[in-house]
Order: sequence, then structure tokens, then C-alpha cells
Amino acid sequence: MKVSPMHVALISVFAALQAVLSTLPFTITVGVEGQITLGLIGGAIIGVLLGPVIGGSAVLIGSFIGVFLNPAGALLGVFTVIPPFLGSVGAGCVKIRKGYIACGIIVAALLIFYAHSVGREVFAYPWLYIVGAVVALSPLAHIAGSSFNSKRLAKPVFGIVVASFVGVLTDGMVGSSIAMWYFSGLLSSEIWLSIMFIYPIERIFALVITSLIAIPVYYGLKTSGLTEFIPENI
Repeated sequence: MKVSPMHVALISVFAALQAVLSTLPFTITVGVEGQITLGLIGGAIIGVLLGPVIGGSAVLIGSFIGVFLNPAGALLGVFTVIPPFLGSVGAGCVKIRKGYIACGIIVAALLIFYAHSVGREVFAYPWLYIVGAVVALSPLAHIAGSSFNSKRLAKPVFGIVVASFVGVLTDGMVGSSIAMWYFSGLLSSEIWLSIMFIYPIERIFALVITSLIAIPVYYGLKTSGLTEFIPENI
């Protein structure tokens, strides 16, 4: 892909947006100090709007800046940038009809999660993330990606919701797999099990916010003609 001045501009603007979102708290954490920030929804939104390459680049840069602007939001230390970055890639891959890549990311994170002894003890914990992997690999994701090319209003909305769903869950599974090892010895199996039916509420809430923001912004970009500068296959 040839990087144009417009691509650089888009990356810069959305990296700044991600940096700001990374300074704003979203939910509290259980068992450890720190906070989950709105960078969670920023990753999925930007991936839906810009795709996995441009969007992922913007989120990675913005998340790094956010870590320095808001150390309290660096829940996983320097690894904090990885979940929103891969969440953006996951959402973007659904957009370009390569949901199998998002599925692969979630499955890899699942394997890392289960590689820890506590992860195997709480084997049912990632149940919603497994649903996300199935959706990413299913024909539903391909249909969602194809809907972005439709001129009908309802179809892109469907695509945005599905891509956001996969992006939010990719972020969550990657974050959980890192947390399993990063907080090894601090988070017991009891703590993980205590939030097994709480985190889905948080993730669905994040999905709703992501969709409500991404839908009008997407149509704004499309109306202005800026989507013409965003590659459709990367």
C-alpha cells in the first residue's frame, strides 16, 4: 500500500482521538489497581472506520501516547497498548471481509490464557470471547464486511455492529490473556470466576457505545468522500 498524505492525516487525527480516549476512565477493575479506559471503544471504532492497517496504526500510536498521558490507565504496563491495537485490527478485518484473521487473534489469545494454570481452572471464563471468535469466522462476518459497500442505509449499520462486536471482544480476550500472566499470583481463580458474568455486561455496553459513535461518524466520512481514501482490502 502506498501511504498518501491523506492516510498520514487520518492516522494523525485518529491517533489523537485514541490518545484522548485513553485518558478517560470507562470501568473499574477487580483485584488490581488501575482503570479500563475508553481506549477500549476507541480501538473498535477506529478499526471500523479506517480498516486494520490505517486504523491499527492510529490506535497503536494513540495508545502509546495515552499510556504516558494517563499512567493510571496503563493497567497492563507497556502491554496496555496491545488489546486496543488488536481490537482495532479485529474490527477492521471484519470490515474488509477477513474475519478469519480476527478469529485467529482471539484463538491465539485463548491459547495463551489456557496456558496458565489458573486459566485452565476457569476454563469457562472466556465463553463470550469464544462466541466472538465463532462470529468472526462465520458467514455472518463476511456478510457484515460486504455490507460496507452497499448504498442502502441499513446494511452498513449491520456491518458496523458486527465489526464492532468482534473488535470489542478481540480487545477483551487479548487483554484477559495478558492479565492472566501479568497479574499471575494476584488474581485468583475465585476473582476470575466472580467476573465471568460481569464482563459480558461491560463488553455489551462498550459495543452499544461503539456502534452509536461509529455509525454517524462512518456516514459522515462517507458523505464527505473521505472513505474513498481508505483502502477497501487492507
